[in-house]
Amino acid sequence: MASARDQMRMLEAELDRVRGEIEKLRVEEALLLKMLGKMSGAPIQPPQVRTRSPSVKPVVLDIMRHAAIDGATTAEVDEIVRQRVPTVAKDTVGSILSRLKSEGALVYSGERYYEKQFAPKDEQNPFERIRAVN
Repeated sequence: MASARDQMRMLEAELDRVRGEIEKLRVEEALLLKMLGKMSGAPIQPPQVRTRSPSVKPVVLDIMRHAAIDGATTAEVDEIVRQRVPTVAKDTVGSILSRLKSEGALVYSGERYYEKQFAPKDEQNPFERIRAVN
């Protein structure tokens, strides 16, 4: 049986081989696109590779920390996030806020999110609410 070091070398060699094949395929793709472009009379561009936006969770937490006792609505947080990370997907901010709420990091009250330490305190005694209902 091969040692761990030998296995690593084999994996690295296989990775190099695969990367070489990928590069050959890219060259072949570029050549075919160039030929198609010449035949059609219009240049054909290779498809754009989609890249992920960076994680916005730290950005959301930073915004909520700065919002402090004022809190922030989903729309307010979304607007600030989009200024900092324009490539963020449509519903990402709302999903992150909801997840942070379910994890207990944020509190949702009156259409605003608050970092837990800055959440508004319920002034009314909970037992008085029960008496008020009865």
